[in-house]
Amino acid sequence: MPLNMASLTTGVFMRRRLTLVATAALTAVGALIAGPASPAGAQTLPIDWNWLNGFFGNVLDPQTPPPGANDPNCRGTASKPPVILVHGTWENQKDNWAAYSPFLKNNGFCVFTFNYGGNPGDTTNGWKSIAASAEELRTYVAQVKRTTGAAKVDLVGHSQGGMMPRYYIKFLGGKDSVRKLVALSPSNHGTTLSGLADLGELLGLIPTIAQLQPAAIDQTIGSPFMKKLDTCPNGPNADICPGDTVEYTVIETNGDQVVTPYTNAFLNGAKANIEIQKQCPIDFTEHLGITYSQNSAQLVLKALDPSVTRNVCVLTLPYVGG
Repeated sequence: MPLNMASLTTGVFMRRRLTLVATAALTAVGALIAGPASPAGAQTLPIDWNWLNGFFGNVLDPQTPPPGANDPNCRGTASKPPVILVHGTWENQKDNWAAYSPFLKNNGFCVFTFNYGGNPGDTTNGWKSIAASAEELRTYVAQVKRTTGAAKVDLVGHSQGGMMPRYYIKFLGGKDSVRKLVALSPSNHGTTLSGLADLGELLGLIPTIAQLQPAAIDQTIGSPFMKKLDTCPNGPNADICPGDTVEYTVIETNGDQVVTPYTNAFLNGAKANIEIQKQCPIDFTEHLGITYSQNSAQLVLKALDPSVTRNVCVLTLPYVGG
């Protein structure tokens, strides 16, 4: 990596990957947090809601789907179509979804995961051009539809994975194949990366980083990609274009340290923009740990299946989950 990128890239990875020193002190507490919530009689896969275990235990195994995912014999129903989990930037299908995949499987969903936006053999993915990654999503959705016979799928995405599908829906025909998009801490309106993007602009590093890590620059406020995402192919600029029947739900934490300001996650016209802390004041999750929060998982479940009435509110710690 060129030396002149060090200050910005190091700062990004510090926020994306958390030092072990900061997280180790929380591990013991996180292990005490309550276990998963699954309906009586459901298929039961074990779930570890600890982000430390989920990320560090699975980051080096990106080619293996998380538990419960990618069963070729699972078909889904009209009310519970297949769910595709879309990982975030510098993540992979297993470290991002080690908790959500078995959770949704235990609740009766057919779950599918994949890696996108990287090269074969990469440990972490989602770093290539987001427009190119949206093409990969289109291909994978078509594959899942062929495998399951489903007319439409639901998408659950984290970070870039909650925003990138909107490009697919708007510009690549995805609105005809997607029933619902549930986005966790999505970078829908770009981010300052807690000011790191502004620093990179000041230091003149953005063009270099854009060549090596284009997805990071695509997600900054005011980038060419973000400007296009604000448009509609035929009609006024809008978050959700006229004629789009996809149901959108955004779930965000006010402790998000990657999507900044955190309100940039929310969509005008969404069915729901949910700030987790207004539902559960003892959820202290941040950007990384949100996919290991039982509280956010239950909100995702209710968005996918409105017949679910159970509420969950358990203590959730930053960089640990619960």
